[in-house]
Amino acid sequence: MIQREIINKKTGEKLIMFEDGDFEYEKPVKHYGDGFIVKQMLLRGIPNEELNGDKKSSENSRQIFIEATIHWQEMIQKFNAVEVPNGFLKLFGTNKKAEQENLLRGHILTPDILMGLLIKAEEHGYTLSQYSSEFSQKGVDLSKMPFAYKVKENGEVQTFGETELSDGQLKQAIEHRKVKVAKILDKGDEWHCFFATFKSLRGEETWLGEKQPHYHYISSAFGIDRAEVVRQIKLEKYKLGNLPHIKLEDYGN
Repeated sequence: MIQREIINKKTGEKLIMFEDGDFEYEKPVKHYGDGFIVKQMLLRGIPNEELNGDKKSSENSRQIFIEATIHWQEMIQKFNAVEVPNGFLKLFGTNKKAEQENLLRGHILTPDILMGLLIKAEEHGYTLSQYSSEFSQKGVDLSKMPFAYKVKENGEVQTFGETELSDGQLKQAIEHRKVKVAKILDKGDEWHCFFATFKSLRGEETWLGEKQPHYHYISSAFGIDRAEVVRQIKLEKYKLGNLPHIKLEDYGN
């Protein structure tokens, strides 16, 4: 997990950002659990020197750690209770592309179902890797960008830090930013990859005659090496052929 802390020297306002960067062959529950607990500890004010072991933890810090751990255990219980469609579970152990495509047809992913699937995959002996890439809009002067910004649901742009760019230019920078995130489940030579682009998550790509949020799927049964899939994810424009799409619902809720 990558942590970024930005302080506005004029106002004293602090912005803390967390990013789950690339990682390989980890157990999903431990990876996300460790990240969640550390994030909670940081947000609740535990000093970095205590987290790094340079200073003995205070009683307050130990209590925060216990509460964060309990909160994560409660979340895991919720994810374990999610009903993961059989089509996703039957992917494990299949080595035929056509069969996998049929298993996925008509199924829907939600963030909770995806997490539930990752947990089930770990129970079946799979590890999880994540690979991502990001490319800014061509022609954008990054020195003129604010430290951070986002577009609210009402269309208003909220910025942190000064910028010479207008709201319209910032919105355009968001819309034209190219981001891809891939999650790969591995077990020996068998692997299953679920990946999305920001455009696919926002529902800006047409699929089945309409624009709707979705994930892409590819596996070891598709005749493309895993290393090549990772390489394509890292490119600005990827080429992996016509892949199955999985409709995504409840994203961002």
